Amino acid sequence: MNKTFAVGFAAAVFAIILIIWFGFIQTKGNHLDPSGWISSVRTMPLSDDVTLMVIDFSILNDSDQQMVVSSIDPWITTGGGNNIHGSLYSAVDMPKTFKFYPKLGPQLNEPLVVRGTIDGHKTVSKMVGIEFDVPPRVVESRRSMTLRVEDITGPAVEMNGQ
Repeated sequence: MNKTFAVGFAAAVFAIILIIWFGFIQTKGNHLDPSGWISSVRTMPLSDDVTLMVIDFSILNDSDQQMVVSSIDPWITTGGGNNIHGSLYSAVDMPKTFKFYPKLGPQLNEPLVVRGTIDGHKTVSKMVGIEFDVPPRVVESRRSMTLRVEDITGPAVEMNGQ
């Protein structure tokens, strides 16, 4: 193999890699890949076998696409390893809930609703209220808590907390 061919081949490989890399960079914003984190979790017993949980969290949508929430799925993992799914409180009932249960503290964020949107290149802070049909001791002694928010096109963000 002569030197001219080797230099030409290396330049061609470099040009192809550069074109592919540039293509990935240009289309990065076309793919929804949200991320998020939980900032606080508050619980309150409503009865001997029902517990209210309020989760405050933030979601980052760094794509060019708008995220449209299709489902919100909260669950806890108990000390024994069982997953218990909770039921969402209605967003319109949350202000009344905070007034009725002042021990929860103030409402820090607006509720996230199904079919709610998160614009591209935005970070939003939201909250959800969840009812678990288990005694408060089960919720308070949980191993972990997970909140999954899914877009209508399939991408989702799973946030874990304690």
